[in-house]
Amino acid sequence: MHPRRTALLVALSIAAVTGCAASSGAISESDRTAIQSAVDTWTKAILSGDFAAGASLWSTDATALPPHSPAVHGRPDIQKFFAGFGKTTAFTEKVLETDGRGDLAYSLVTFDATFTPPGATAAITDKGKVLLVWNKQSDGKWLVARGAWNSDLPLPQ
Repeated sequence: MHPRRTALLVALSIAAVTGCAASSGAISESDRTAIQSAVDTWTKAILSGDFAAGASLWSTDATALPPHSPAVHGRPDIQKFFAGFGKTTAFTEKVLETDGRGDLAYSLVTFDATFTPPGATAAITDKGKVLLVWNKQSDGKWLVARGAWNSDLPLPQ
């Protein structure tokens, strides 16, 4: 076979194989339901102050990207970070959109929260949006791999 034809055949074969592997089907409704359930579990965990349960919804090597703060890496540090928020007295989340392919998905979420940081005398109220990147585990459970959020409110003067 001619060398250029061989190279073309190899390139097309590689493209076909990698293209098929990368084009897993869209996530199912049961995947969307599982992700919604995880968001609901997170909300309940934060409201109850069970930061270990909340952090268990993040993968062991997850990264949280909080506003006005450095990135937080790994489940134990994510748990510690959220525990530092203090007592949460009101917290709601609404999943606006969830989509993905194969074992990778994202969710766009809004939140409203009221919490009292440790040592504070007054509660803080905030609202904003969240972008979560999910990975489906071998057991079928969806865990947050990356999470970023920010406030809709202006910075205090």
